[in-house]
Amino acid sequence: MWDTLKATHGKINESKEVKTRSQARRKRRQKRKSLNLYFMAKKEDDSSSVSFSNSSNSENYSQLLQAFQETHEEANRLAFLNNRLKGMNSWLENIVKTLEEELENSKQILKTLKSFTKLFLQV
Repeated sequence: MWDTLKATHGKINESKEVKTRSQARRKRRQKRKSLNLYFMAKKEDDSSSVSFSNSSNSENYSQLLQAFQETHEEANRLAFLNNRLKGMNSWLENIVKTLEEELENSKQILKTLKSFTKLFLQV
């Protein structure tokens, strides 16, 4: 009895596998057909638009090249200006430092003069 069940079960599994394999084959064939149709249509589109595409690419490349060159020139100009302004900033910082030192010295002189004035006026 077990042998009969095993044999029957095996046949059922085999028939399921056969159906599954045939369905998988059918799906693969359908995919291949649709891909072939797609590539055939794409090939026709590509061949008809090659000349348009080349001229369009050439124009796009020229525009991109010109935009890049303008951007590059502007970047160089800004780098030069930035370096010049950094130098000017350092120079001005030194002047500010010198003026601050002079201010402190002047404050000390003024303080000393006020002290002398108080002493002189008290006498």
